[in-house]
Amino acid sequence: MNSSLPPLVSVYMPTKNRLALLKQAIQSITAQSYPNIEILIVDDGSTDGTYQYLCDLKNSMANLQVFRHEKSIGACAARNLAIKHAKGEFVTGLDDDDLFLPDRISSLIEAYDAKFAFVCSSMWWDYGKKKRLIDSTAGEISLSKQLSYNEATTQVLVKKERMIEVGAFDESFVACQDYDLWTRLIIKFGAAYRIAQPSYIINDTATTDRMISNPKSVRGYMQFLDKHKALMSEDNLKNQRFMRLRREGKKMSLGELFQQIGSGYFGDKLRYFLSSNFAFIRKIRRKIYR
Repeated sequence: MNSSLPPLVSVYMPTKNRLALLKQAIQSITAQSYPNIEILIVDDGSTDGTYQYLCDLKNSMANLQVFRHEKSIGACAARNLAIKHAKGEFVTGLDDDDLFLPDRISSLIEAYDAKFAFVCSSMWWDYGKKKRLIDSTAGEISLSKQLSYNEATTQVLVKKERMIEVGAFDESFVACQDYDLWTRLIIKFGAAYRIAQPSYIINDTATTDRMISNPKSVRGYMQFLDKHKALMSEDNLKNQRFMRLRREGKKMSLGELFQQIGSGYFGDKLRYFLSSNFAFIRKIRRKIYR
């Protein structure tokens, strides 16, 4: 072992029938500026040649581990399998349709402080025509904030031992498993920290199918609410109500908008009120981003 190397970071990734996107995701890991990475990929029952590709790739990549579920049992079970076999001091994830920017891991490692449950970053949301920077404010993520909205977004960097201690991903969730896990880490280890530097690209183009447009998304939010409701304030509950409304794609009434005043994220709520009630605003937004 080279003692001069920084801590090993294990990147876990589930994949299923997205071979072209998977290749790009892997390339974004191998292009990292951070020098000490292992990659763990779990093929969750692909039928498009993914597993053979990964087996061939493994012959030329000493830092790649490959696992396979013959039948698909879900992305979170795949993530948990990879985390179980991870050798790194730290773990972080990448979805097979998303991308790391080159300084993703190095910037998170540099920002890591054990007094925080984990570290995360702002992200680029790629709609196709245009990208939008999300969650770009640096600072602590308290439990109160996290119970209103998934402030940590889709991926974090955390000590493997902490991930194991809280039980990793809850495989009973149909969606929002990441939201639930990040929340449990904050409950156990205290506030997290987000850096302002964006280093992750979320792919929301025609080449992918984001969970935000999936009916399971609403069920996942209800599971999250059932699991953590006892810890929620009135403002948390208002924000959860808004998140469900938005995931269901329902119109926001003027009365609901007024009820949401003072609970935070009002700019997002006002934009949703306008777009959900006025078709021409929705069309303009689609034209700009899609």
